[in-house]
Amino acid sequence: MQVQIAPTVRVIKVGTLRLQPTETPGPLTLQCKTALGIGGGSTVTLVSGSRRLLVDTGFDFEEDTSPENRAHNARALLCALQLASLSPEDVNVVFITHWHRDHVGNLWLFPRAQWLVSQPLHARLNDGRFSAVADGEELMPGVHVMLSPGHTPDHASLVVMSTIAGLAARIAVAGDAVLSHSTFAFGRLSLSGERHSDRALALESMKRIAHSADLIVPGHGVPFASFRPDWLASQSP
Repeated sequence: MQVQIAPTVRVIKVGTLRLQPTETPGPLTLQCKTALGIGGGSTVTLVSGSRRLLVDTGFDFEEDTSPENRAHNARALLCALQLASLSPEDVNVVFITHWHRDHVGNLWLFPRAQWLVSQPLHARLNDGRFSAVADGEELMPGVHVMLSPGHTPDHASLVVMSTIAGLAARIAVAGDAVLSHSTFAFGRLSLSGERHSDRALALESMKRIAHSADLIVPGHGVPFASFRPDWLASQSP
């Protein structure tokens, strides 16, 4: 009888935020963050099981579409892969949570991988290079799709049944359905809300993820243990 090994989750590149919930928006703050190299790119996560699956590809300073910034972002991700002893050719699948450049800008580095997006996003893209996945679909043993609309109408996350320190753990690779630990703790959907297509749906998706995971890998920033802050404490699963 073959024993099924739980998939592993590894953050290979930690995303950043141009602004935290406690910071006051303004040109000086943004200029300082830019000077420090904080570009707002997404977290990039590797899920390894029967296949090697990369969640989002990251892209810092998404408003800068110059060849120089494109090359800079490619080098940064290639370096992150190298530190994980991988090359782009070692990645079998790339799962894109949603179609914002800070999450998808480096996708072109993986021409040999299968590109997966949610069914609603697939219909909108109408691009034969992508394959559609449905809510609840198993991408490989222990890895399931969770539709998490709100940030965009077609946003999707993954829930991975893994282990941490020898203990079973449900890990949500959330994309921007959970932007960061700080926004989750403050009950904020984003820094200002303008990028959410539907704030009510976004809030429901964040609640669903919180109740479905022991550990959350947010779209930007480090993973954190799922908890019930004040805004969520009265909500039922």
